[in-house]
Amino acid sequence: MEAKSHPGSTGGMGNEIPELPHWFIFLRYAQVVLTLIVFVCSCIALGVNGSYFLGWGAGFSLFTAIYTTIFLAGVLLVPVFAPQFYFKWFILGAESFAVLWWLCSFAGLASWAGLLSLVQDLGGPARTVYGACAAGAAFGAFNWIAFCVSLVFYGIGCHRHRMRKAGMGGGAYGGHVETGGASMGPIGGFPQSTYQAQPEAQPGSYPYQPEQQYPTVPTPAPSQGYHV
Repeated sequence: MEAKSHPGSTGGMGNEIPELPHWFIFLRYAQVVLTLIVFVCSCIALGVNGSYFLGWGAGFSLFTAIYTTIFLAGVLLVPVFAPQFYFKWFILGAESFAVLWWLCSFAGLASWAGLLSLVQDLGGPARTVYGACAAGAAFGAFNWIAFCVSLVFYGIGCHRHRMRKAGMGGGAYGGHVETGGASMGPIGGFPQSTYQAQPEAQPGSYPYQPEQQYPTVPTPAPSQGYHV
């Protein structure tokens, strides 16, 4: 599964599957359940109403639910059955669109439910449509929050993986750091000291004093007198 991936798992186009928190897979399962609920609510609202009248919320939420179903099937099944086709930057972009679509979807359902609530003596099919839109808006809002959370943590995982590939550390959620990266050396870039320890002095003897070498200075030649 996506949440059980590790930095060593290779994907398509040289992309490794980013490491994610252990609870991330349960967030994906919650998104699947919430998407299914909104899909059913949208189908009920459109089926009972029988037209596109009173707004676009149910129609757009139906599209969003189908898009999300395809997206979740990809992120949950591709890493298991076809990891060579996994592309993390495509997943990140598709999840960003999911956040946008769900924001528009639950807002559209809420606006449709708000218009129906203004009808006097709401009953019959109109009441059913109102209930389906209100429920779809509530569950759609929760799904939008869930996708916001998954987008943030998936983006963090991609960023940390990119930092590890660049040899800049970055640390994983489990504390694992990928080996084989280039060493950054000591802080500040100072070279290691070349000092060598001197032999220890024996008891009863003077400390060892290295012989000092003095530079040889040429002796100046004697000056000659001035001759006319």
